[in-house]
Amino acid sequence: MASDLETLHQLQKLDLALREKRNEIEAHEAALAARRDKIAKCKAELERVGEDRKGLISERALAERAVSERQDQLRERRQRINRVRNEHELHLNEREVKDLGEEIGKSEELLLGLMERVEQAEAEMTALHKEVADLEDADHLQVTEAQDRVDRLKSELEDARENRESLAAGIDERFRRHYENVSSRRGGVAVVPVHGGSCGGCHMRVPPQTLNEIMKTGVIRVCASCQRILYVSSPAE
Repeated sequence: MASDLETLHQLQKLDLALREKRNEIEAHEAALAARRDKIAKCKAELERVGEDRKGLISERALAERAVSERQDQLRERRQRINRVRNEHELHLNEREVKDLGEEIGKSEELLLGLMERVEQAEAEMTALHKEVADLEDADHLQVTEAQDRVDRLKSELEDARENRESLAAGIDERFRRHYENVSSRRGGVAVVPVHGGSCGGCHMRVPPQTLNEIMKTGVIRVCASCQRILYVSSPAE
């Protein structure tokens, strides 16, 4: 029958394997969540740019109408100049023609700016559409590839948990409690081998008497420095 020390050593191997499987599942799920989050953000940005484009198109239509109306007014004023009866009317009409020309210039400049902004918005929408499509393609491909692996890991994890509980049940409660407390504080490593007469966890020297006790009786002893459970893997220690 295996000693509590040997069982704790086996328990730790099982716990580390469990941790590795959980980490792999979490990594797959985190990558999936990150892609889905990025897709959602891209779609939200696409919607925002689309709304901006609609507003710019409306502004562009108003600017086009303003330019057209002022051009009509300019033609009418130029025609009127040919019908003026005195110099005063001539000066007034010439002034109106000049003012309308300046207004048309400003309106056309505004219109050109709006046209550029519409083109920029459409280019941005095209890029966002492509990004969303690429992300969704990658998401579909990676989910398909990873799903079997994740399902298998979850099944293995469940089996390993049952084995772990069965194994842990056979250990003295005092030792199991100490193991679990240290394991939670030491990254899952509570049982360490002795290397060259030193603790494999913190590298502090282990008294020779303690080593002899572990090798001869299999009694559980802990490192006085880090509280990890010491394990002698071979008599050569």
